[in-house]
Amino acid sequence: MVEKETAVQVSKMSIQMAGLFAVIGVALLYLYIGIADVPETTKVLWSSGLSIGVAFIFLIIWVFAKDLVKQREAQKKPSP
Repeated sequence: MVEKETAVQVSKMSIQMAGLFAVIGVALLYLYIGIADVPETTKVLWSSGLSIGVAFIFLIIWVFAKDLVKQREAQKKPSP
């Protein structure tokens, strides 16, 4: 059976790697938008759409994480 500490370390590392790949992916998308051979207005539309999309995804993840923390706190509190 896997030790709890090892599972926690692997979980933290996988979250960090997923974050790193997400940042690299978004940076490459912005780089592509910057070097694309399209009018400047199109570049502005693409980059603003990408920014709104990233912000929306971040908001969804933040809400899920906040709810998860609330659930764990509720489970830790003893029932009267």
